[in-house]
Amino acid sequence: MSEQRRKHLRLPVTSTTFIELISARVGQSESGKMITCSTLNVSRGGLQVILTEKLTVGAILQIGVDLPNAPRTLYLAGEVRWCLPNDDEKNPWIAGFHILNAEDSDINTWVAMISIMEN
Repeated sequence: MSEQRRKHLRLPVTSTTFIELISARVGQSESGKMITCSTLNVSRGGLQVILTEKLTVGAILQIGVDLPNAPRTLYLAGEVRWCLPNDDEKNPWIAGFHILNAEDSDINTWVAMISIMEN
């Protein structure tokens, strides 16, 4: 996406990020599937991560982000907007997420923290 079309400033922030690929089912002994990755940049409306697995474009996933100076992990819902191969052997994928205004998420805290980081 060209910089002219972006709505929000991208900040080069590296933070540990958790993505729930498969949710654990209620009442079943099977556990879900969670991966740990890292952000490359963040904005009020999204984030870019570097990771070991390819994500499905259009998937809505639960995300936990440990932003610097945040008192705790922020839990968000995000839509995978794109996922492309990366030249890094350890992390062969880069993906972009659009953060959704989901109920019971930390979207308001996310926007407030990113706004502080922008200034």
